[in-house]
Formats: sequence, structure tokens, C-alpha cells
Amino acid sequence: MNEERTTEYTVTDRTRTDRTAPRDRPPDSHRPEPGPVPDPAARLAALTRRLDEACRRAGRPLGSVTLVAVSKYRSRDAVAAALDAGQRDFAESRVQEARAKWPQLRARHPGVRLHLVGPLQTNKATAAVTGFDTLHSVDRPSLAAALAAAMARTGRRPDCFVQVNTGDEPQKSGVPLDCADAFLKECRDVHGLPVVGLMCLPPAGRDPRPHFRLLRSLAAAHGLAGLSMGMSDDFEAAVAEGATVIRVGRALFGPRPRRAGGPPGTR
Repeated sequence: MNEERTTEYTVTDRTRTDRTAPRDRPPDSHRPEPGPVPDPAARLAALTRRLDEACRRAGRPLGSVTLVAVSKYRSRDAVAAALDAGQRDFAESRVQEARAKWPQLRARHPGVRLHLVGPLQTNKATAAVTGFDTLHSVDRPSLAAALAAAMARTGRRPDCFVQVNTGDEPQKSGVPLDCADAFLKECRDVHGLPVVGLMCLPPAGRDPRPHFRLLRSLAAAHGLAGLSMGMSDDFEAAVAEGATVIRVGRALFGPRPRRAGGPPGTR
């Protein structure tokens, strides 16, 4: 009997990756197009000033929020420039892209911490466990079980954030709100995952603060300190609501480059 049928709730084994990345997609469909690399040192300095000021306004210590540079679809040159500017936490959304981009970069830059922020298929669980230091998108029982098995096989135990669909949006990944309590208990008590916090993506075009507060309340109820929330446009609000990790791409790297066969990203 599969594990979803034995748990006390139902979560469909769905991810945006399954719907938007069919198996027959050409392997270079996410290759960044060539373009000018913005000055990462200046952007990182400006971003750090914004983050420090947000911490001051919130009465929080400087350095209490980890800045994760979302480098998905970015070229090696752009990422290398950010590394040279001192950035050490980076995020990718696809296991395949990380495998192609990061081995050489990590070899040249000790201390890099790699985060996975995109939907994860269960058949990529072992690759995710061995290739990343933090997983931000644990969102369903089958994935929790696959990650636990991969950790047992490899001996690697990356930190895990449970992604919560705070807006109950059917097109988004994330455990539904009414299943979050039971799923967190399953992740920790049944599978023994190293859950350190919660992650959310508030609905686009709406005030993100109620979603940040909801995530903070849920994390506190489960004794979790980690809150992965806030991006380029709303990370100051996230810091005010207790974020411990912000995930920023455009504010550091500039507009996302156009993907072959698709529109340019906006976040």
C-alpha cells in the first residue's frame, strides 16, 4: 500500500515541474541566453544595505537573516561574479541545472552553500540529497519518504523546509494549509527528516504580510525557528515578520534572462 493511503490526510503528488517540464523538453530549454552581466559587487552591496536597514527597522540583529541568491537560469559568469563579490548562499530550482553549473564553481569557491527552491520530483530525491545543503520545497508524503530513504542510503542530511501553500492556490506546490500540521508531524516523527523550518510563496499581486504572519504562527506552533520567505520585491516585509532566510534573484542579478522557448521571468 502506498504511503499516501496510510497517512491521515491526502496530498496529491503534484508539482509544477511535472506539469511544466515534460520529459520530451529539449535538454537546453533552460539555457540562459547570453547578455550583459550586471555589476554584482555593487548590487550585492546595495542589497546588503537594504537587508541591514530592514533588520534595524524590525529591531533584529544584523546578520540574523541569510541572503540566498537565486541563481536559476543564470550563467556561470554571472554566478562567478557574485561569488567573487563574496556571496556564498545560492539557490537553484532544478537538479539538472545545478549538476551542470555548480561542481566547478564549488571546487573554486570553498564554503558555498547550495539551496534547492523548486518543486522536486521523487525520482530526483537522491540527487537532491547529495547535491544540496538545504531543501526548501518538501511538500508531500511521497517526497518525504523518498528523501528519508535517500538520506539513509547516502548518510547526507540536508536541512529541510516544508513548503506551505498559504494561499491554497491549486497551481502551486506546497502542502495545503489544512494538511500542514499532520504533514509536519509525519515528516519528523515517521520519516525523521531534519526539518528546520517552513517556506512559502505568497500569491502574486497580493499583500504578502498575512501569509508571512501565517507561516510564522504555524512554525511557532511546531517549535520551528526557520522561516524561508521573502523575495526581491517583498523581503523587507518578510524580515519584519520574522524571516530567517530570504530568496533573492532579480535584485542581485537583474531581470531574469529569457529562457529558450519561453517568456522572461519576472521574479
